[in-house]
Amino acid sequence: MIYNMDDEKKRVNRRRNDDFSGGMSDEALTELIRQVEAEEMLHAPGQLKENIFMQLRQERQAAKKRQVFIYRAKVLAAMAAALTVLIFMPDDRVESVQKAPVQQEESDSLEEIAQKRQRSRDDEWEKYLAGQARGGVRGFFDNINEKLTQFGTDLYQNIN
Repeated sequence: MIYNMDDEKKRVNRRRNDDFSGGMSDEALTELIRQVEAEEMLHAPGQLKENIFMQLRQERQAAKKRQVFIYRAKVLAAMAAALTVLIFMPDDRVESVQKAPVQQEESDSLEEIAQKRQRSRDDEWEKYLAGQARGGVRGFFDNINEKLTQFGTDLYQNIN
């Protein structure tokens, strides 16, 4: 086995010069210059820049797609919530709004108007008590079931 003393000295010098606590010594600097001039330097791959930009474009497109998906999901959730509220809203409120007098005739006296309002309040209270007697939440869902059944029946009759 042939042993090269010069190579061993270079390795030892490199180890000594790898101490980065201060600047490079003159010997280390000349050795580095000689090594760079003697050997070919490493070059970046030719497609590196294009690959990086292509990867950035793909990541941005993926982020945009994620944002659009999240926006669509939020819109769908809001639509579902709105439809749920419309479906489960009791008819009592709609009827009471429709029954509310827009303007009374001038011939009605104040007493008659007050009596009509009191009767309306009494009717609303009776409806509320009837709803509570049906069982609260369970009665609410039974009411929904009845409405859906009636809707299906009406739809079937209109089709036929």
